[in-house]
Amino acid sequence: MLYVILKIFSYFFNNSIVSSKELSSYIITSITSFKFSLNSKFCFNCQLNWKSPVKKSYVGSNPLYFKSNYGTEAASIILLAKESSNHETIKTLSESIAESIIFGVKDMKINSLISIVTVPSSKSSIRRRGRDHINFLALEVVKKIASRNLAVEYFPILIAKKNIRDQSKLNSSQRSENTKGNFGVIGCEFPQGAIFLIDDLVTTGSSMLEAVRALSEAKMTVTALVSACAVGRNSLIP
Repeated sequence: MLYVILKIFSYFFNNSIVSSKELSSYIITSITSFKFSLNSKFCFNCQLNWKSPVKKSYVGSNPLYFKSNYGTEAASIILLAKESSNHETIKTLSESIAESIIFGVKDMKINSLISIVTVPSSKSSIRRRGRDHINFLALEVVKKIASRNLAVEYFPILIAKKNIRDQSKLNSSQRSENTKGNFGVIGCEFPQGAIFLIDDLVTTGSSMLEAVRALSEAKMTVTALVSACAVGRNSLIP
């Protein structure tokens, strides 16, 4: 429990002005991640879920490759990776994303450089956690793909430009409106070859589509979307 107390104290120290809703959410996620950290070994059913074949769907006109369907076990793993940087969960998510990218490369018959771009977390999430967990996840994905002797680079060029509402309680149209115009492109080195846009979870796809829009406006075309898991999507692969 000391873990939770220290995290909450750290949050107060680094955020002098917080809303009661934001603080309440932070306390709940801190306690939940603490409970999961007490037993970080995955049960047999959890492991089966992440060892399933890569699935393919679409978000708009963009192909989406993902490994797992979203459920209680997947939610627990993603939460622990986000809130505590748990090694086991980071390993599971990065392996799932890497396998999905490699599958996508073969499925789309790509022979060029693999460029990875991440969907950034919201400003409030980055402030609360003290980091953007997706960056660390992307670096692990690059290592795993490079170990397969494939040319791969990571380009952290997308940023969140504004504060948005918590999306967990929003429907599809509300999420789309909430994320509209949220992402922008920064940097002086831009991806070449096949651009794979990655995130840990896809729900309605609104964040992915907003990221595609931002990259498109900067004259970059996304090859495919990749996620560790997705909500309510049937695979097009038999």
